[in-house]
Amino acid sequence: MRRFGSNVPVLAVILIAFAVASASALDTPPGTVWVEGTLLLAWSTPAAPGDLPSPVAAAVRRDDGSLLNLGGPGDGWVAGLGGPAAAAGRRVRILVGDGRPLPDGATVVPEAVRAAGPRPDGPEVVVGSHPYASILCKFSNKPNEPADLTYFLNMYASSWPGLDHHWRRQSYDLIDLVGSTAVGWFTLPHTQEYYEDLSAGGNWTAMLTALYNDCTGVAAGSVNPNDFEGVNLMFNDTFGPYAWGGWGGVTWEPPWGWQNVGVIAHEMGHAFGLPHSNNADNDGSPYDNPWDVMSDTWGWAVGHGTYGTLGKHTIATHKDWLGWIAPSRRAEVTSPGSHLFTIDHLTLAGTANLHLVKVPIPGSSRYYTIEVRDRVDYDGNLPGFAVILHEVNPSRPEPAWLVDLENPANGADAGAMWLPGECFDDPVAEILICVATVTTEGYTVEVHLGSGYFILRDGFESGTTSAWSVVVP
Repeated sequence: MRRFGSNVPVLAVILIAFAVASASALDTPPGTVWVEGTLLLAWSTPAAPGDLPSPVAAAVRRDDGSLLNLGGPGDGWVAGLGGPAAAAGRRVRILVGDGRPLPDGATVVPEAVRAAGPRPDGPEVVVGSHPYASILCKFSNKPNEPADLTYFLNMYASSWPGLDHHWRRQSYDLIDLVGSTAVGWFTLPHTQEYYEDLSAGGNWTAMLTALYNDCTGVAAGSVNPNDFEGVNLMFNDTFGPYAWGGWGGVTWEPPWGWQNVGVIAHEMGHAFGLPHSNNADNDGSPYDNPWDVMSDTWGWAVGHGTYGTLGKHTIATHKDWLGWIAPSRRAEVTSPGSHLFTIDHLTLAGTANLHLVKVPIPGSSRYYTIEVRDRVDYDGNLPGFAVILHEVNPSRPEPAWLVDLENPANGADAGAMWLPGECFDDPVAEILICVATVTTEGYTVEVHLGSGYFILRDGFESGTTSAWSVVVP
């Protein structure tokens, strides 16, 4: 972990399309400088889905730890870096004009990938031990301590519903949180209103930076964030309408966040580099995919008497990006013809069958994913046992969109749950996905790709791809 500096001038950004660039090889207009560092993205989550926007706070962390505030990332330059999941954590170079926005914005140039390298369309692999420190902080004008330290220590338990147990189940035991701890309560140097005022005009980076620096600062005698893979900042009151997660291992949690460990799991997913997923109703809200903890945290989730709403599993695409789906449990359709797959439900760790089938959409960087979900484990309150499809566009703010042709606004309906005898049809891309049979732990699925696939169409639940995709194949 790195402590964030307080130098956060705001500037606009656009992308110049270089794969790798050197500052010396680029023009530097008079009065400008190149700033190098790591691109940080933090995603917001409201207390309940609704009409609230879903801001993303972007910044560049310089090598000395100080922060350059980029405000909210524009879709153009984030897409040019491979989309939000691939962009977060990349090393970039930023053109800055005397600390002020340049007339045409600044220039974001990807300089080099991280040491481990990002996945082609997602964040870097996350495996091994990832101890977190929870730091409990109270605002200077809010002396209440709403829960004792034991509550936060037990939150990391290796048994249900502890976060160590949760992430082991999510990752098929590829990650753990062994060594996590909690400290506090500590008193912040400023009032609740002080921090909220920093976010005026949508300057979320300034607020998040101040909360991080001040909370870790007052706890410096008790914990060193650099000794941990991540930090969960737990506050005794709200600091605006959102909880936050990202920036390479940080979450910011109001009481309604840490009182529901599903919110903690959601924000830790962001800290691992995951974006939101979405349904396909185009309402601007990324909090309404009921099959993903990284979207609808609250609905169709299991509850607990002490730790509130628990986190369901994330979707197969996200697990694959983080390196949790073994090569033997994933398949990709790359050749024309008919292909038959046996797919088990996503919570099943000890399977010899598949967890994910990926179907690239010809002529694009997009693809469909096929997974099976069941009411098991942390998925115990999902809408049902079915095949679930997503259309993934890596450059989109929420890359994975749930495929539901009946009512895209209701991802828990029959249109989102594909059962034997039902087919999804993309006639332009010549892709047909049909659920064939039910098995003990999942389904067999036929994928037909290329010329001639149409002879197998039955038209059931088939429809136009424009129902969910911004770009029709």
